[in-house]
Amino acid sequence: MQTRVAFFLLLFLWGLGESNQNLLIADSCYFRRADNAFGDKANIVLIQKMVQSYKDALKDTSVHEKASLGLLKSYYFMIRFASPNTKNQRKELIKTAKDFAHISHEHYPKNIEITKLYLILLSIWGAETNPLIAIKQGVAKKVRDLADSIQDYQALGRTHQLLPYIPLILPWPDKKLADKYLQLALKKDPKDPYNYFFLAELRFNQERYAEAENLIKKGLSLGVRTEYFLEDKRGRWELKELQKKVNYKKNNNFH
Repeated sequence: MQTRVAFFLLLFLWGLGESNQNLLIADSCYFRRADNAFGDKANIVLIQKMVQSYKDALKDTSVHEKASLGLLKSYYFMIRFASPNTKNQRKELIKTAKDFAHISHEHYPKNIEITKLYLILLSIWGAETNPLIAIKQGVAKKVRDLADSIQDYQALGRTHQLLPYIPLILPWPDKKLADKYLQLALKKDPKDPYNYFFLAELRFNQERYAEAENLIKKGLSLGVRTEYFLEDKRGRWELKELQKKVNYKKNNNFH
């Protein structure tokens, strides 16, 4: 009896694996996304296989939501670590990612991870296409509202930190809110080196160099998480570059 149960369980799992084979391959590629990287540049062959496998998995309605999220994560990773060589190809990739994120968010509005990737890809598209036109089209407000809907404090902080105050066109960016949200982001996720970097960058711009230096040291003390190898490696590089700027200011007696 136990043998028959084990046999049918094996058949069930085999069938499940077959029906989601593309998703399993894609997830495996995403898990290994840092394999054979050169510096902080990912292996393009592996990344292309990952993207294509998620696209193929979308054909299976039973895993459509998971495949959609996986494809968005892959697009974002590709933009950051395996971007095409030419500007036009990069712009095309960003637009494709942004458009798919919009569709995915409409299909799965309650999926927090999809919403987060939508606001990230939308902000990248706006910044690299034409920032002023994007602002006039309401992209900045859309990103802010999406971030607020899922309490993404890092995105909220960066939105208020980076966007300029423009009367009538963009009157809501507030550096005090940037400070508030970036502190909340660090408190919420103290393992993310970018939370230290973004807050340290704000302190640098506020000419609070000792506080910036302290945040940088704490961020660098985290090391590199194996599951976010390239992401954290890039974050550490950003922290070290900011550290150079802080040291320059301190050594030249800036207050």
